Amino acid sequence: MKRQFSFTLNGRQVSVSAPPAHTLLEVLREKLDVTGPKEDCGKGECGACTVLMNGKPVLSCLVLISQANHNEE
Repeated sequence: MKRQFSFTLNGRQVSVSAPPAHTLLEVLREKLDVTGPKEDCGKGECGACTVLMNGKPVLSCLVLISQANHNEE
């Protein structure tokens, strides 16, 4: 079941429909065509998927899209 998620991406507000179990990395690459973060190990060990979230580096392969969501439901 997909839900609507909203967050700020590179200074602009975006909204995307995705299953809550998808990772931030999956949504960035597959739904928003942001290809800078890469999936390499998929376990959070290599750092290829690192992005800034609220000013702090996070491994986007380990962050669920719901954790980046601005919508409060």
